[in-house]
Amino acid sequence: MKYLMSYELYLSFCNVRGFTEMNGNTYQKYIILILGDSLSAEIKSKILDCQSIDEALKLINIPFTHNYELSQ
Repeated sequence: MKYLMSYELYLSFCNVRGFTEMNGNTYQKYIILILGDSLSAEIKSKILDCQSIDEALKLINIPFTHNYELSQ
């Protein structure tokens, strides 16, 4: 199972040099990068078109966490 970091955690890392280059410069791009093959092209497009994070997260059914133990 794949997990996403929360939007708040993503934002806290955005100021770290190189983070957005490796993880996407928007949370929507981060979602697509992490979930890649498990998303259809249609869902990827819809995620990129979303105006809000909540709207994007409603398109997927993936939990998010910043707790490593929970992700195991």
